[in-house]
Amino acid sequence: MKRKALQLVLCLCMIFLITGMIILPGFIRESFAAEPIKIGFIGALSTPYGASNKASLEISIDEINKAGGIMGRPVELITEDWKREIPLAVAAYKKLVMKDKCLIVFTEGTEGSTACAQLGARLYSTYPHLMFSFWSAHESLMDLVGNEYNKYKFMFRVYSNTADSYNPAFGFNDFFKQTVGTKKLALLIEDIGWTEVYRNGRPGVYPTLKEYLEKDGIQVVYEGKTDIKEKMFLPILEKVAASGADTIYWVTGYTDTVTLVKQWDQSPAKDMDLILMSGAVSYAAFWKMTGGRALGVTAMWPEIPIPFTNKSKPFLDELKARGSGLLASTYGAYDGPWILKAAAEEVGDFDVEKLIKAIEKGEFRHSSWIWAFDKRHEPKKGYPYLPNIMGQFQEDGRYIVVLPQKLIEVTNPKAKYVRVKDLRKRAGQ
Repeated sequence: MKRKALQLVLCLCMIFLITGMIILPGFIRESFAAEPIKIGFIGALSTPYGASNKASLEISIDEINKAGGIMGRPVELITEDWKREIPLAVAAYKKLVMKDKCLIVFTEGTEGSTACAQLGARLYSTYPHLMFSFWSAHESLMDLVGNEYNKYKFMFRVYSNTADSYNPAFGFNDFFKQTVGTKKLALLIEDIGWTEVYRNGRPGVYPTLKEYLEKDGIQVVYEGKTDIKEKMFLPILEKVAASGADTIYWVTGYTDTVTLVKQWDQSPAKDMDLILMSGAVSYAAFWKMTGGRALGVTAMWPEIPIPFTNKSKPFLDELKARGSGLLASTYGAYDGPWILKAAAEEVGDFDVEKLIKAIEKGEFRHSSWIWAFDKRHEPKKGYPYLPNIMGQFQEDGRYIVVLPQKLIEVTNPKAKYVRVKDLRKRAGQ
C-alpha cells in the first residue's frame, strides 16, 4: 500500500515537472511581454510649458496603452522636476537612464538638454537609450549630433529652433513686409541662452537678427534686449513709441507677456502692431488673462485647433480637459511617443541602434505635421513638415491663423490679419 502511494506521488511529481516545463517558459514570456517600456520626462513642472508637456506625454501614453502598448508591452511615464536647475536635470537624467532603465528620455530647455546630452553620451555604451529634446530652441544644440554623430546619435530634437527665423521656407520676413505691412521695426530680444544667435549671430553661418531683417529690406529703428524677469515695460515702450516704429517684434519665451501686453495697451505704443514669439501669449486663454487687452497681438504657435489630422482636435480637447494649454513644445511631447512606437514596430525590436536608424529614415505622422529628421536630427521644416505658425487675437478673443497660407486655408479661410490700429477702430477704442 505504501509502495503504491509512493508511486502515485512520484507520478504526480513527474506530471507537474513536465507540465511546468511546458507552461513555465510561456509564463516567463508572458511576464516579460508585460514589462513596461519606460519613458522619462525631465520638466520644469511649476511652469506652464512644463505642465503642458507633462500633460501631453500623459495623454499620448494613455492612448498608446489603450491601443495595446508598443508590441504588446505597456508604456510607463516617469517624471522628474528639474526646476530649471542644471544639477537637478543631470541627476534626474542619470536616475532615469541608469536606475529606471528608460528607453527614451524627453528633456526640456536648452541648458538642461545640453547638460543631459553630454551625460547621455557617457552613459550610452552601457545604457543604450534615446533622447528627445523640446522647448530647447538654441540653434547650436544639435551641433552635437552634426559634429560628433557617433557620440550623440541617440539625440533628436522634436521642436523648432532659432535658425528657423532665417529659413526662407517659412517666409517669416515676408510676413512682416506683406502681411503686416511693416515699414519700420522695433526689435526687442529677451536676454537668455536660446536667443544668442539672434543677438550675436554665428560668424560665417548666421547674421544677427537685426542684420538679417535689414538685409531683407525691413528697417530696424530701435533695438534692445530685456531681462526675462522684467516687469516694468512702460519705459521701454515709451522709447519704442518715440523711435517712429510701426511694428514691435519682441522675441519672447520666458518674458511675462501678460504684464507686457497690459502695459502696451496703456502705452504710447498701443497702436503699433505687437508681434511676440512665444510664452503664455500662445494660449487661447491669454485673452482673458489680459482682460481683453490682447486685441491685435500676434504670436507664434497659437493655441488654435488646426485640423492637421483627425487626431488634432481630440488631443487639444483632452489637453484643455486636463487644465493645460497648447504650446510649441506640446506637439513634440504628444507625437514623440508615437514616433517611438512607429519606429519600434517598423524594426520589430527595441534595439536602440535599430531604432535610431528607423527614426533617421522614416516619416511619422500622428496628430500634427509629418516628422522627419535631417543629418543633425533636426525636424525637416516647411509644411507638410514642421511649419512656422502665427496667430492673431481679434475681436472677442477670436484667435486666427495668419501664417502660413496653407494652414489659413484649412483653419480660417475667410479671416485675415488686421493691423492693430484698424482693429481698435472697429472695436471703438
